Order: sequence, then structure tokens, then C-alpha cells
Amino acid sequence: MVLDVRYRGHMLQSVTTDRYWGKGAYTAPEAARLTGVPVSRVHRWLEGRERRYRGNPVFDVPLWTAELSSIEGRLLLSFRDLVELRVVDRFRASKLSMPYLRKVVEAAREILQDDHPFSNAKLKSDGRRVYVEIISATREPALVEVLTGQHAFHSIIAQGLKDVEFDGDFARIWRPSTGRGQVVLDPARSLGQPILDKSAVPTAIIRLHHGNGRSAASISRDFEIDEKAVRGALAFEAALAA
Repeated sequence: MVLDVRYRGHMLQSVTTDRYWGKGAYTAPEAARLTGVPVSRVHRWLEGRERRYRGNPVFDVPLWTAELSSIEGRLLLSFRDLVELRVVDRFRASKLSMPYLRKVVEAAREILQDDHPFSNAKLKSDGRRVYVEIISATREPALVEVLTGQHAFHSIIAQGLKDVEFDGDFARIWRPSTGRGQVVLDPARSLGQPILDKSAVPTAIIRLHHGNGRSAASISRDFEIDEKAVRGALAFEAALAA
């Protein structure tokens, strides 16, 4: 199978999808749209950035390395990268500084022996033990205060993974709550793009038809899918655009 990879409407390259099957494939703008993380931050977290500090050049290393190879120099993310983005963004929203966050990521990676620790089921199934190990491994008393108060670490992870399903230790499917139970992102189907679970119709296609003046009822008839599913797709797409 061949996939036309596009960036801002321009085709970058046609690539064989075999190596992406089961992993998903998202450009940085797609990942930003799906997670709500600004595209500049997506690039910064996965590619690092050059900046100046007190007049001297500084390079901020990536928080983690994207699972997929880039295409013509363009960043390409996997499904697990997408889940990582969501969880790390919640840490940042909880006012965890980048120096602290780097230590958390490094400790979690080492303890779980996984380059994508925040899409690993052990963070949910092993409960407090893993959190304590990660916090202790940072050797930062202030970080312990930040992450143990009111069980903040557990809350951040739980919220970031609450709508994610796992296959063994690894994130497998994301069922966004905004899709009203109708929408799924599954890296084994349509390269992880948002689709209706039962029919596999892309939500972007539903949005396009609705944007052209079609009603949910008429889309339902033409695609031979439940109108409830159509409305779920439209609710999901509306939430992305909000």
C-alpha cells in the first residue's frame, strides 16, 4: 500500500505503508491538531531547538526521539508518540518545569526500559510503586514535592491515558471522549487516522461533506452508516477545531 504524505497541503512523498502498519503515521501538524499541543512545541520536544542563553548558544535536546524516520526532513510521529505528547503536555499544564520534566522522562525511560514510557501500561497497572521509583530516581527533593502532593503524578498520568486502551504494555487504541464512543484512532487501521469504529469512514470525510452543506441524515444515508456515528464524527471534528 502507498501513502501520500502531505504537509500543509503539499505532497511530500509517496511511501510504502508496510513499515508504518501497526504504528500509525502523523505529520507534526496532524499531531498538533489531534493532541492540541502547538506544532512548534511538537518540534521542540521531539527535535530539540537552538537558542541563546545569556548571549551564548544553547541546544535543548529532545525529550524523546520519534519512533518513525523522518520523510524528506519532515518529522513523522507514531501512535505512541501521539500518546506521549498528550501525557507530557499534561505535565507542562501542571506547571512542571522543563528541567524537572526532563528528569522525569529520563527516570521513567530507565525504570520501564521503554523509550516511550508515558504510553506504557505499567504507569497505570503498577500504580504507586512505579511513580515512587520514578520520583526517587530524579534525586530532586523539590520534584518529590511537586509530584507527590495530592497524588499529582497519578492524576496526571491517569487523565492522559484515561481513554487509551493497551495491548500488553503498550498503548494500542485511543477512543477520544469527544467522539461520543464512535471515533477511534487505531494504528492498525487507516494508519491511525481518526475513523468511525464500525465503518472505518474517516472523520475528516464526514466533516468535509457536512461543510459542503450536507446534513447528518443525508450523510448517514449515502454512507450507509448510523446517524449517531455521523454525529459522533462531527462532534469530534468540532472539538478539534475549537
